[in-house]
Amino acid sequence: MVNKIPVPQAKYKLLNSVKEKHWRSPVFYLISLLLIIIGILFITRGEFLILTTISRSSESKTINFEDATIAAWSCRARMYAESSKENQDADRNTTVTTSKLSTDFIASNKIVVCYYTISNNMNTSWELSPAHIDPYICTHIIVGFASVVNCEISLGTAEGLLQQIVNLKLHQPKLKVMVSASGINELQHGFPEMVKTHANRKLFIKSVLNLTQVYNLDGLDIDWEFPVWLGANDRQRIWFIQLLQEMKKEFNRSGRNLILSAAVASPVAIIDESYNIPEMSEHVDFINLMSYDYHYYVWYLPLTGLNAPLYAKLSDSGYAATLNVNYSAMYWVSKGMPREKIVIGIPTYGHSFELDNVNNHGIMAPAKGFGHLGFAGFTLYPTVCWFINTGVNKVYDKDSRTPYIYKDDEWISYDDTTSVLEKVRWINANGFKGAMVFSLNTDDWNATCDKNNTFPLTRIIAENIIGLSSKNTAPGA
Repeated sequence: MVNKIPVPQAKYKLLNSVKEKHWRSPVFYLISLLLIIIGILFITRGEFLILTTISRSSESKTINFEDATIAAWSCRARMYAESSKENQDADRNTTVTTSKLSTDFIASNKIVVCYYTISNNMNTSWELSPAHIDPYICTHIIVGFASVVNCEISLGTAEGLLQQIVNLKLHQPKLKVMVSASGINELQHGFPEMVKTHANRKLFIKSVLNLTQVYNLDGLDIDWEFPVWLGANDRQRIWFIQLLQEMKKEFNRSGRNLILSAAVASPVAIIDESYNIPEMSEHVDFINLMSYDYHYYVWYLPLTGLNAPLYAKLSDSGYAATLNVNYSAMYWVSKGMPREKIVIGIPTYGHSFELDNVNNHGIMAPAKGFGHLGFAGFTLYPTVCWFINTGVNKVYDKDSRTPYIYKDDEWISYDDTTSVLEKVRWINANGFKGAMVFSLNTDDWNATCDKNNTFPLTRIIAENIIGLSSKNTAPGA
């Protein structure tokens, strides 16, 4: 009990103290209770703003990373977790009906899309600079992240570095360089404000066309996370389609073969709420399916889980059985997105958890927080390699085709060359457009894992999707 005053005494004070103010009444307590409830709801939703300090462990022998970058990634992971929270008891039919793949399908015009995040601090050895990017391992490099400010696209301080990325086309003329405009729906500005009116959208599109002209860019990727989701205006679903339609129309009018792509969600609850997929498919050249962050530590689901399982585990049921790459991709197909427009996301980072009990270290084991390695539960691939070399227990889950490692109270789900190759073979077998790497920054670009091999995860993708050979290497590599 919060109120330790005996009930009779409390009654006496309320009835007999003539100096009590009128607001001390049952109505006041009712209002207070309502405010407390509203406050709790606000705090729960406010998790997605990630305004809290992101902790770092001194034990982590890893590349540093900027708070703003990790904050944005954490926000997406928490939104994915929210979809699980709200649907964990749902009795969902996990059978997806898709169009049958033609037996004479020929894998042509496959692409490897690589996201590259520009850092505000390139004067450090742990940041991937444009000079260290191999221009042959990607068909498309999407530079992130621009923002929407006053209904116009804004690069902030990234303009100089963007030009360096574009200059990679001097070494590989076939390379396409795009910019990603990113925005989080929870912030209630940027995309939510820009898409509301035709005039606002026209202003944004004009600024995008100007940007592509000035920097010789090949197109735009729209990374809006996520229309309508978490109680936003239902009309955002319509406005998003209008933005894509108007953007593609102006791209075509420019006569420059500009590309329009969209980074999209993988949890089915978000897909259903955010996207009109048949109409969307008419206007985008391809979508980048963010098929990762399926499991991430949050206080209301304190369990270990796989970051990007290819398939569900046999023990998964209901909504949990939908949290895998295969289901997400096939769900997009079943809703009307052509396979040849779906690019499957593959992460080059893992998720770390702190085990609650070191003797309980399987999938879905109780966890009490983020792992000590990495930042806010995000663990870069070089960090994983370093940790493996300290002597860990490694498990390859045959159901999901995904590895995880643990040692003491540290537990990490990640992708390695074996699991990535499984995904690439699945992509090719199912006729998808290609693979998306998220991101070049978190792959082992500095050859920490193998001194003779930079970007090992991205490279194995490129070798098996676009036929990259050892003859195609970065300048000076």
